[in-house]
Amino acid sequence: MHKFIHINTNKIKTILYCLLISFSILLFTSKCSFLYPFNDWVDANAFFTMGKSMFNGIIPYLDIFEQKGIILYLIYGLGYLISNTTFFGIFILEIISWTITLYYSYKIITLFLSTKKAYFILPIFMTIICTSRAFTHGGSAEEFCYPLIIITLYYFLSHYLKEPLSYSQLFISGFLAGLVLLIKYTLLGFWFGFMATIFFDFILKKDYKKAFISCLIFLSGMFIPFIITIIYFIINHGLKEFIDVYFITNIFSYSTKSPLYLRPIILLIGFLKDIIYNGPIVFILILIFPFLLFKLSLPKRSKISLLIILFFTIFFIFFGLKFYRYYLLPILIFLVISLIAITSYIPEKITSKSYIFVLILSIIFSYFNANYKEMIFMPKEELFQYEYLKYLDKNSTLVNLGSLDCGLYTTSGIVPSTYYFEKQNLKYEEYPEQYLAFKDYIHNKKTDYIIYLSKYKISKLEKKEPELFTNYKLIKNKRQDFENRKRYAYLFERK
Repeated sequence: MHKFIHINTNKIKTILYCLLISFSILLFTSKCSFLYPFNDWVDANAFFTMGKSMFNGIIPYLDIFEQKGIILYLIYGLGYLISNTTFFGIFILEIISWTITLYYSYKIITLFLSTKKAYFILPIFMTIICTSRAFTHGGSAEEFCYPLIIITLYYFLSHYLKEPLSYSQLFISGFLAGLVLLIKYTLLGFWFGFMATIFFDFILKKDYKKAFISCLIFLSGMFIPFIITIIYFIINHGLKEFIDVYFITNIFSYSTKSPLYLRPIILLIGFLKDIIYNGPIVFILILIFPFLLFKLSLPKRSKISLLIILFFTIFFIFFGLKFYRYYLLPILIFLVISLIAITSYIPEKITSKSYIFVLILSIIFSYFNANYKEMIFMPKEELFQYEYLKYLDKNSTLVNLGSLDCGLYTTSGIVPSTYYFEKQNLKYEEYPEQYLAFKDYIHNKKTDYIIYLSKYKISKLEKKEPELFTNYKLIKNKRQDFENRKRYAYLFERK
């Protein structure tokens, strides 16, 4: 009984430590934090609008167009329920997500090192990731996949260091992969590599039966979230739209025209540029990852398997030859292995004071190296997302042109009334439907207001969109740069 209580006390202590790290680092690095006036990242606002729409009876893909997965919208919908017009709810969910991530990172570290060293590594690990360029603004799809990746990585390493994967662990891994399929399926490369290497590990051990049964159990777990989603769309008559938008449009509208033989070279160059652009710490830790991996006390085949998993993770993410800054984020989770290898050379004389000191240093470093620290404590009134609210209320109709969701739907509480509520990152040749729809909205004055984000000044925008100025009156204009790029926010009211 005493032993049971002692184990649980240690577990609670570790979880609380992970919670403290998560809150402290995200407080300064995530724009969802209450220290920031607003998270003006267009992607996060698009997810928030989709989540809000779902909880207001709108069916994704059928009634409203956006291209990420429905589980991501569900996460943002839960954030919306906590706070309707701010990102405070998403901040809470980020803290929970990172607490789980750090707890399973702790479990991975203690496969190799002592608890004290694990406590030492955790704040460093999170700080490196959250101050990287790849972390961007906070609240990305990749960030919410972190717990799913790290749990599976823990199962993988335990398979070699403790005991073979159980069927329940394989089922859970499959279920987690199923969730990722419905968040952002390009991240499935990790689970493809995971299951392929586990399958061949059983084959090499001549356990053929378990090799094939393991695949079936993994797939059965993976199908559960997918089947539930299919049923949801069948009931709501949106199955065709779900498949068309989330799978077909995403796959074919973003396809690259580069020759097949050049793609590996472009992928490698783009990946190297990404890790260089994320600064010297990330660059060095990723570059020396294979060398550090082979210093660890792991069976040789597991080290090769881990490199295979890393390869497929990178390949699936960058196969479309797009290199958005947040694409590198899932790769950074492997840095926990690099930090384990480096810390293994540190003498065992780590006290509680040592890791508390490291935590304090990590918090200070996070503050000074946050991607958008200049926005910390900025008054809300300085942002057009709040300044323009005097013209709008939640019953107004609005469409967002010129960019992804700029955040006015979020601050105003408006639920979109048009199928295309924002401009997706799709060229006219790739997907003309949205451009034709926008012309129709302007021509027929479909909404009370139009918010138009553009790099153009008024004179140039008027030449580009003459009918917009004919049918709508420009009532507000503000320059507000985004990601260090010049942007003007034009608010139009229907004449």
